[in-house]
Amino acid sequence: MNRIFNPLIAQHRKVAAAVAIAAASSNALALGGLDKAKTAADDIKTGLYALVGVVALTYLIYLGVMAFTEKKSWADFGWGVVYVSLVGGAVALGSWAWTLFA
Repeated sequence: MNRIFNPLIAQHRKVAAAVAIAAASSNALALGGLDKAKTAADDIKTGLYALVGVVALTYLIYLGVMAFTEKKSWADFGWGVVYVSLVGGAVALGSWAWTLFA
């Protein structure tokens, strides 16, 4: 199967790329252009930030309750805060880097 498709793709890769770009651009223009896509992407980004924030808060509450009931140590809670801070910092760094190219 690969012997059939690999040479065929190698011969017509520029045509396939042009067709893919044309198909993607016509869909973007038909649906309202880049403004609508940017708005949708911003809504998705806001929703994902909220989801990650809720998961992080739930994790810290879990660690706090476990430390309070002495099933985990307070050092575990402290490391949990460090981990959540590192992940939050990575998300903030990614957002900042995204604005460089937007």
